[in-house]
Order: sequence, then C-alpha cells, then structure tokens
Amino acid sequence: MISCNSFAGNILLCRSYDGTPQLGLIDYGQVKRLSKEKRVLFAKLIVALDDDNRDEIIRLMQEAGFRSQKMDPEVIYLYAKVGYDQDNASLTNNMHIQMFMEELESRDPIIQLPNDFIMISRASLILRGLSHALHQSRSVARCWRPLAERVIQEEA
Repeated sequence: MISCNSFAGNILLCRSYDGTPQLGLIDYGQVKRLSKEKRVLFAKLIVALDDDNRDEIIRLMQEAGFRSQKMDPEVIYLYAKVGYDQDNASLTNNMHIQMFMEELESRDPIIQLPNDFIMISRASLILRGLSHALHQSRSVARCWRPLAERVIQEEA
C-alpha cells in the first residue's frame, strides 16, 4: 500500500500501488464475547432499532441493564439509537454527537450502562464515523439486521 488516511479511530482508507481503494483495520485488541442470552437480547434490540419500535427498544435496554436517574423513556430510546444505530441531524437536533450525549446526560444522568454492549456501541460509533467521513450516513441496525435475525432464529 502506498498511502493511508485515518478516518475513524482504527479504520484507515488506503490506496494500493495501482490506486485501488482499500479499508485498513488496525488494533484488533479489544474483543468481547457475549453469552448466548446476551447475543439474543442484542439481536432483538437491533431488530427493534431497525423497526424503530420505541417501546421494545426501551424494554430491551432496561433488560440489558441500562439504568438512569429518572428512567426517562425518551432518553433511554435516544441512548439506544445513538449508541447502537445512527446519529443524524434530525435525531440529534442538529447537535454534534458529543454535545448531544452531554445534553442527554444532563436531562437524565446515567447510573449504569449495559456493560456487555459497550464494545458494540464503540464499534457502531467507529463504523458510523467512517461512513460520515465518506458522506455515506448509515443505520447500523439496518446493516446488522440480517445477522440479528439469524441469531434470533438459530439461538432463541
């Protein structure tokens, strides 16, 4: 490879000698293994996020261990959407993602996050950072849904 540019954390956009674009992934040091029960729970959350089923998203987040001071359903929903699915101008009220998360925290402070899903949220944010850099905003839940449905079918 001749050149690489960093776009989002550990993801690089590289060009080979002939100019062909390639993705470069580095630092595979952070890995998380989920139990069968947690995989199924997260798969259900992905399907609920893709369907934008607010009540189910909130229920699944609570089942996963999300706790906040007021347990405001709207805040729980928004944490799930931003953490595991998407961040766009309409969802974040045109705020930068960091400012939006700080706003959510001020509305209803987090007491406990679903520890098993923190690495998944990080991966979602990194992938979305890359897609934003490439002007290709995506719903991670929509992309992950076929895998989630397979997990539900095979393991539930």
